[in-house]
Amino acid sequence: MAKPSYPRARRLAETVRRLVGEWLENEQVDQPGPLVTVTDVRVTSDLHRATVFFTVLGDEQEQAAAAAWLAESTGRARTFVATQVRLRHAPTLEFVSDDVPGRGARIDRLLTELGTTEPAGPDQEGPQA
Repeated sequence: MAKPSYPRARRLAETVRRLVGEWLENEQVDQPGPLVTVTDVRVTSDLHRATVFFTVLGDEQEQAAAAAWLAESTGRARTFVATQVRLRHAPTLEFVSDDVPGRGARIDRLLTELGTTEPAGPDQEGPQA
């Protein structure tokens, strides 16, 4: 993936994120379904491949359906991006489900569970070693 210090890859990643978002907005008008959001794009340093991370608002069945739809629509998305960027080769797109929201929810749940247990204070004796 592109190094943060490589400005051309960063600019292309931001452009691809914006363009794929526009493409998704146009596609979802024609074909209503679960809400798909592009969360991040990472571009290789040679600018040939872009990994598009997305989240889906809905249950697991809707998430699987959206992932399948994105996998089959990759060519249309790449064509849309290629018409908008001025590069010799448009990057190949790969859609990957972003698991950060799920991990964040798990961390929140674990922190809530930890908050419900009473911590051992200095006046309470713990197990003797």
